[in-house]
Formats: sequence, structure tokens, C-alpha cells
Amino acid sequence: MIKAGRFQKAVQTLVKRAVVVKVLISLIVVVFATSISVTSSTYQAEIGSAVSVTSGLLATDRGFSVSPTAGSPAGTSCSSPIVFGALPQTANTTITAGHWVYDVRVNSTTNAPASSKFSVTLVLASNTYGPLCIQTLATVSNDQIIDCLFDVGATLPVSPYAFDVTIQ
Repeated sequence: MIKAGRFQKAVQTLVKRAVVVKVLISLIVVVFATSISVTSSTYQAEIGSAVSVTSGLLATDRGFSVSPTAGSPAGTSCSSPIVFGALPQTANTTITAGHWVYDVRVNSTTNAPASSKFSVTLVLASNTYGPLCIQTLATVSNDQIIDCLFDVGATLPVSPYAFDVTIQ
């Protein structure tokens, strides 16, 4: 009777091990049977950027993006500048749909001189874009916004690249 119990336990242990081995082999077969696809990605990097601001304005680099729509130029001449106001404004070069656009957000502060015009330019690699002309109101307030958009073309420069924004 004792020998029969031992034999039965030994058979059960062997059966359990056989099931585990079959499951592991099945998993290995499934893993090797699946196809593995490899895709490559190309990334670009900017090596450096500089935003130079004078006269009590603040500027925030909002980066590059592809424009889904075209846009007519606004604020490209100081005879018709884009003026800070209660609602956010946009100054831009001619925008072509599908082109890369650089955005720098300019905020007014009470330290900015009243009724003053400022020129905003972008230098990307060795190309200069702009200038765009923006103007403060006679009564300057904090946190009025003008987004300055520059169409830089269908492609960005070869990575790494640098750019410089100047507001003066």
C-alpha cells in the first residue's frame, strides 16, 4: 500500500512536470513563430537657442511645429504693427500649410515703455526670418500676449542646429 502511494505520487509529479514542460515549449514555439518588425526613427535636436529681450517684455520659446493651414502676413511692417491688447494677438510672416513654423510668445509687462514699437527677428542656422513689428499700448498692462510666428520652410536645418530670437 505504501509502495502504491509512492508510485502514485511519483506519477502525479511526472505528469505535472510534463504539463509544465509542454506549456513552456508551446510558449517558446509561439514566440519564435511571431514576426518581429523593426522600424527606424530619425530624430532632430536643437543644439542651442537664445532669446534676447529688451525694454520690459518677456518672451517664451514655444518651439517648432508644422502648420496645418496657410496664413497671410501680419505685422511685417512697423507702419502696421501688431498691438498688444486684452485678447491674444498674432504677428507672423507668410505661413504656408505644411511648413515648419517657429513660435515665440511675447508678453507685456508694466515695465515696458508705453506706445513703443519692437522688432522681432529669428535667426535659424544662417537664415534670418522677419522682422515682425509689435507695439505696446499707451497704457501698458501685464500679461498681454502676442505670438510671433515665423515660417522657416518645408524642412528644418540638418541637426544639430541653433537659433536666436531678438526683440528690440
